[in-house]
Amino acid sequence: MQADDVARFYSHVLKGPHADSCWLWLGAISDDGYGRFWINTVGGQRAVAAHRFSLATVHGGLAAIDGLTALHWCDVPLCVHATLEPSTHLLLGTRSENMADRAMKGRMPSATAARWRRLSRAERATRSRQLREELKTHGWDEGLVRELVHGIDPDHPTLF
Repeated sequence: MQADDVARFYSHVLKGPHADSCWLWLGAISDDGYGRFWINTVGGQRAVAAHRFSLATVHGGLAAIDGLTALHWCDVPLCVHATLEPSTHLLLGTRSENMADRAMKGRMPSATAARWRRLSRAERATRSRQLREELKTHGWDEGLVRELVHGIDPDHPTLF
């Protein structure tokens, strides 16, 4: 992992004001609603999921996390808050641990799952891009982030 890639990566991150706040990705967003970051390779460039790159910065590089999955504690696709502290929002795990986390949080597709959990990839990408643009325009606004990510009442649609 090159130092210039790490510095460039964090130039696209907006950290919330509290130790337990999300760090939201303001760079490119793929069609699944998750951030994408381009890194230089021997053969050119390749895209890496932003949350995976963030985990790699604290766990010894991309090779060190190869074969492991990122578990989002906060369930916000644009969050890249990876540290070795208890306040981290991203954890390394296996695919089966990620599926167990998904089931425990009720993210399995079902008629009773929360609205955002049934979003198509395209809808999730649109909502991620909406959040990114609001953050770029307004900066970190706790009320705005809470409203867009979590909704303001049970009938209010959320981004995620």
